[in-house]
Amino acid sequence: MHPIPRPRLAILTGVLFAVIGLVYYLVSHDIGGSSMLGLLGISMSLMAYVLMAGSPRG
Repeated sequence: MHPIPRPRLAILTGVLFAVIGLVYYLVSHDIGGSSMLGLLGISMSLMAYVLMAGSPRG
């Protein structure tokens, strides 16, 4: 099996949304919205990883 081409991009997607959630919490003190943004980051990075793993390589 070949390794997945760019797993760092998938992790970067999740970290981006987690940072946005943290900034949102620091500005608004809304735990609901920031937790939803954090969960969105986790799901986006998981989905990006799955799509990169299943895409054709050439």
